[in-house]
Amino acid sequence: MVGYESSSSSQVSSLSSKDKNDNYKLLHDIEELHSEANKIVVMNNRLKGLNSWLENRVIQLESETTDLKTYFEHLEMIYSNSIDCSKKQLAIKPWKTALL
Repeated sequence: MVGYESSSSSQVSSLSSKDKNDNYKLLHDIEELHSEANKIVVMNNRLKGLNSWLENRVIQLESETTDLKTYFEHLEMIYSNSIDCSKKQLAIKPWKTALL
């Protein structure tokens, strides 16, 4: 019986040692996972900030595009009116020279 108790006792101590090693490994793995999760959180926050900035930039560019379209249409109208005036002046000039 003494031999049985000592072998049983050594099995319990070796199991405890193995359990401790498994627990340390598990703890180490959890710490690594936690560290990686924190890195992902930081990257996610940066990307959220960048996304917000880009969304605001898109809104700003859309506004500028609308303003430039309006300005361009205004210039087209001025150009169109100046062409019409030039055509009218050209049509009037021959009459003026004939009268002089």
